[in-house]
Amino acid sequence: MRIVMTLLVRDEADIVAATVEHHLAAGVDFVVATDNGSVDGTTEILERYREAGVLELWHEPGRDYEQSRWVTAMARRAAEAHGADWVINGDADEFLWPGAATDVDRTAIPDALAAVDSRCGTVEMVRDNLVADPARGGPWPSTHVLRDTLALSARGTRIGNKVCHRADPGVTVGVGNHSATGAALGELAAERPLGILHVPDRGLAQFTRKVANAGSAFAANTRLDPGIGWHMREDYQLLLAGELARTWARRQPDAAAVGAGLAAGSLVRDSRLTDRLTAMLPTAVIPDALKDVLRGE
Repeated sequence: MRIVMTLLVRDEADIVAATVEHHLAAGVDFVVATDNGSVDGTTEILERYREAGVLELWHEPGRDYEQSRWVTAMARRAAEAHGADWVINGDADEFLWPGAATDVDRTAIPDALAAVDSRCGTVEMVRDNLVADPARGGPWPSTHVLRDTLALSARGTRIGNKVCHRADPGVTVGVGNHSATGAALGELAAERPLGILHVPDRGLAQFTRKVANAGSAFAANTRLDPGIGWHMREDYQLLLAGELARTWARRQPDAAAVGAGLAAGSLVRDSRLTDRLTAMLPTAVIPDALKDVLRGE
């Protein structure tokens, strides 16, 4: 089985090396990445993985969030040029994980996908957010050791599932990677052998940059339904009004909220990602790039 991952990234220097390293070590064979005009060093990190022979790098300067079109092009490339059997369309803040497994090795993702019914071409993946423990300090890999089992959006609804799919040169990937359609894909699998550990909020500076980038891009795209990306649109308005930092602070769990969440089961202590990233250092493709993530550099 050959598995190719697509990544669409913009200003993700604090995490993208961890994303690439984790998935390569979990069974992804190759990455097709599109850098959407990053200015924080993300481009240079991706170029190093390209030079290492594990990644193909595209550049997309557009500022109008044509995400579906850009990811669809990469997914088709994965099928046509890279011999993929399965394609994972990922974001830099998403780490695929086989269920509740504590140990992840090179067979993790291939074994999970090999178990999917052969009649099925798409697999849903449920996302759980990792959030910061206020009792810990340091960069996000050190602090984000709490898993939010509810993972609710600002409107109180569960964040949407993502899908991966069998390779199809005619596939169309929906906005946000929440869907994939194509003549060769068949049915949606009943199984959900893979989940996602999601790290969307890694501190105020990163979150503010993310909102500014995504919010301005959504505002520039008049072709998308206004309901698409509503969470980024709403946070962007808070940013423009000077209210984002205050809102962000209110969203962070304090010690009392963590205690209540742990007691209720809505929060679970989960250091699997932190532990894995540290353990991967000796065998990483580019160890110093991963070390920079762990150190917050």
